[in-house]
Order: sequence, then C-alpha cells, then structure tokens
Amino acid sequence: MKAEIITIGDEIIHGEILDNNSAYIGEKLSESGLEIIFKTSVGDDVKRITEAIRLSLERADLVIATGGLGPTNDDLTKKAIVKAFKRNLVFHEDILKKVEEGFKRRGIKMPKINQNQALLPQGAKALPNQYGSAPGIFLQEGKKLFFALPGVPLEMRTIMENEILPFLKTKVMSKVVIQKILRTTGIIESALYVNIEPLLKTKSPVKIAFLPGYSGVDLKLRVTSESEDLARLNIQEFEKKLREMFNEYIYGEDKKTIEEVVGEKLMSKRKTISVAESCTAGLICAKFTNVPGSSNYFMSGITTYSNKAKIELLKIPEEIIEEYGAVSEQVAILMAEGVRKLIRTDYGLSATGIAGPTGGTEEKPVGLVYLGFAHENDSFAQKFIFGGDRQAIRERTIQAALNLIRLFMEYGAPHN
Repeated sequence: MKAEIITIGDEIIHGEILDNNSAYIGEKLSESGLEIIFKTSVGDDVKRITEAIRLSLERADLVIATGGLGPTNDDLTKKAIVKAFKRNLVFHEDILKKVEEGFKRRGIKMPKINQNQALLPQGAKALPNQYGSAPGIFLQEGKKLFFALPGVPLEMRTIMENEILPFLKTKVMSKVVIQKILRTTGIIESALYVNIEPLLKTKSPVKIAFLPGYSGVDLKLRVTSESEDLARLNIQEFEKKLREMFNEYIYGEDKKTIEEVVGEKLMSKRKTISVAESCTAGLICAKFTNVPGSSNYFMSGITTYSNKAKIELLKIPEEIIEEYGAVSEQVAILMAEGVRKLIRTDYGLSATGIAGPTGGTEEKPVGLVYLGFAHENDSFAQKFIFGGDRQAIRERTIQAALNLIRLFMEYGAPHN
C-alpha cells in the first residue's frame, strides 16, 4: 500500500514552524509497513489544497493530511476536501454537543465560530479528539483511504495512535514489520558503510538505513515478513553480525540515549562523577541531569569558562595555562583532577576547546577539543578535532565526553 502525507499551513511553507507532524506520521506509517511515496506541504489556499488532495489520491492508496481543521478563516482544509471529493458539508448535532461539552469542562464560553467544527464532508466519519475541539476526518472512496487530522501535534498524535494506527493494523496490513535501531557514536557514516556493504549485497531480508547526526549514526534495521518470529530471527542474526564488527561503537538501542547508558553504568558500579566545563559551558551537566535519578551518581558541575575561574576554582597553576594554553592536554587533565578533588567524587570529567567561530589558530584550529578524565588511580586526556559550526562542535564534544566515560567503564582504560 502506497501512502502520501500532506501538511497544510502558511506557517509551514514559510518556515515559521518546523514540520514535525509529517516526520511523526511518516515514522508510524513506515513502522506499519506502508510505502511512503510523497510528502507535500501546501499553504492556506483552498484551490492549492484541493489540487494537493486530488493529486495525492491519484498516486497513493492512503493519504493523511494534517492542519487547517480549526474554526477560523484560515482553516480551509474541510472546504478543500469537499471540493476534491465533490461532496457537501453536513452539520452534525452530536459533534456540536461534544465541542460544547469540551468548552464547558474548561470553564470557557464557546465562541459561535466553533460551531463550524460540527461540519463534516458528506459521508465522512468523525475521529474523536480528546485534547481539542476539531475532530479528525475519515473518508473512503473506493479503495482510497483519506484522513485529515488537526495540526496541533498532541491532537494529531493522539488521533493517529487511538484511531488510525489500530484501523490500519486490523483492516489494511497483512504483513508484520519489525524494526530495530542500533545507536553508534565515534565512527563516521562512510566507515560504517564500507564495512557493512558486503552484508547489503547478500539476500538478507533485512533492510538497513543510515541515520547520521551530530551525536553519531543510527543504524535502522527493518524486516517485512508474514511471520513475526521469522522477522525477529532475521533481525537478531543481522544484529549479531553488526555487533561483531562495531560493538565498541554501539552504545544503545532504539531511543536509548548515551546519558542513560552512562547513568546505568555509573549506578551499577556505584560510582559518582563531577564535571568541569569550559567550551561546553554547562551542557554536559545538562545531559547528565536529563536522566531521572541522576543525583545518585552526578554530584556537581562547574563552568570554568575563563582562565581566572580555572585558576581560582580548580587550582590550576597559572604558569601551566601560560605555557600550554587553556586548550591543552595538560589543562584538561588538571581540570578533571581539580573538580574530582573539589567535589570529592570517584570520577572527574572535563572539557576545554575552541568552539568558534573565532579564536582558532593554525596550531589550535576551531574545533580542537581536549577531554580530561580523572579516577582513583590515574588521569588522562583525549584530543579531538570536530567539524561544523559552534553548535555542532559543542554537541559533538558532549557526545564524545559521555562516550569517553562509557568506554572507560567497559574497557577499564583510556580507549580510542
């Protein structure tokens, strides 16, 4: 079954808001085994929305549109639907009562304009919206399936999960789709591909997608089969081969974050950690504290952005900074040792670097970062040169810092 997604609204095509709705719908349809052939974005214009709907129905079996179902004059989706399907709008008293009850529960007097939300295209089914006043719309014409959903993300997702996905599972899908994501860091996409390429040439039913980002490359494995057991077995066999090649770089599965993985390792070993940051200015600490319960192992963090702060708070000798510079292996080690001693933790972590866009030299270019690590028996630093803008360099530094801890705890020594 071929599917198409339409997102509606001037704010989307003008770049005023990010189109996260189509990404979510695409992911869910893909997980359901559907082939997504097009994604269309169209502004608030009845004629153009109508054209988009008609064209999508010509080339796809399933169309899901999102946006433009509200009561105001720029909510034009229903007008376009009736034009595309050559039907009339029909008033539904039961829908109006539900809309009125929703406003009453919130203690708000319903504006008259919201009566428009009781209008549906002739023959359409209303899809309940528990978080908003605009119901979703379902129309079937022959073998073509058309859904229109509100543009508010929470409302759209709820209707997808409660109404559309169960419908597709019971009425449309005949095959099982199993997916798994292996999350890697510390290795670039091309290096992964070169090693995986021989596997791609085999007759394995497993399809693989490379999903690169600042923090690493996710490997998405996908099998479509008539047997769930067989699909899971195929995924397991393929995963085993990948782990034999890249286990050192694989830090988690599916939506597991590296801060969660590191937190679990610190908890299991009953170790505590503190952080001294310069170029990342507290962002590593923020990652640690993203995880509920992180106060069990993350004790404190210090942003020593200036040389004065490094000298006064971490007790780094001024002559060391003058001789080697604030961005150096020596200073990174002393930062990690200093914060560990100051906070009295098992581990000390540090980051110092040049995030740019200025401040780089030929000897120390923008993107140069040193990560320091101190533990009960020793301390060390690792050097990195990251590409990208200021944000990318910071994000890559954060990921590398957390990965340094993960590798140390797995291998018990500095690891490259």
